[in-house]
Amino acid sequence: MIIQPFFPKYNSNQVVSAGAASAVITIEKDNRQVRILNTGANIAYVQTYSSLDNAAHAATVADFPVAPNQSCIISKDTSHDRLAHISAAGTTLQIMTGDGF
Repeated sequence: MIIQPFFPKYNSNQVVSAGAASAVITIEKDNRQVRILNTGANIAYVQTYSSLDNAAHAATVADFPVAPNQSCIISKDTSHDRLAHISAAGTTLQIMTGDGF
């Protein structure tokens, strides 16, 4: 397996406040990875999906957890152009797309 460093898509970073209700942002669909930095003190949960899906998408505690004061890189399908996020106690996320892992 070849490990490739994360290559960010510059100017794609978004700073969002995750709260108790699920919220959605638009992300770059052509990139395969999303780097998520949780700069807050509380856990957040995220999921990616395509806006072309007919089903409603809301982040829940059953989705991917992002620990407080941590960053992670998740892979996604290139059709996914939305990211839902939630944090019961509230936190701040920085979300950037790119390629590599």
